[in-house]
Amino acid sequence: MSHTLEQTRDRQPMWLFERNYHYFQLIFPTIPDMDIGASLLFQDSLKQLRIQCLEISRYTTLLDLRLDFTLCPQVPSLEMKVRLYHDARVADVIAHQDISRLVAPLFADAGDIPENHKKQANLLLHELLSGCIKKQQLYAV
Repeated sequence: MSHTLEQTRDRQPMWLFERNYHYFQLIFPTIPDMDIGASLLFQDSLKQLRIQCLEISRYTTLLDLRLDFTLCPQVPSLEMKVRLYHDARVADVIAHQDISRLVAPLFADAGDIPENHKKQANLLLHELLSGCIKKQQLYAV
């Protein structure tokens, strides 16, 4: 993932959260109409991405995200809790693999320190969602 860090190092701090929200809208356009407990699924030949609505408030939606690799069942599932802020149009990982106290990201060149885990989790979400977008575009051609 070092290539991703180099590409994103010079961008504005919020670009990642904004882009993740945009990707959620492209992959799952019916998110605003979801009810609590409802699930949506994206699947391709390699992976299955399932989101479930855990909580809805006036300005936010809390999603449970689970990624399973269908071609490699020995690879453990990836689980995240993601909060979508509809008024700000950003998505933020609030829990990753049952770790719920992710420290807020440092926007300086922080390197690999514990305080940087939240940024890394959001970068992982970005890579996952952008891979789904690329697959959708490939199938659309």
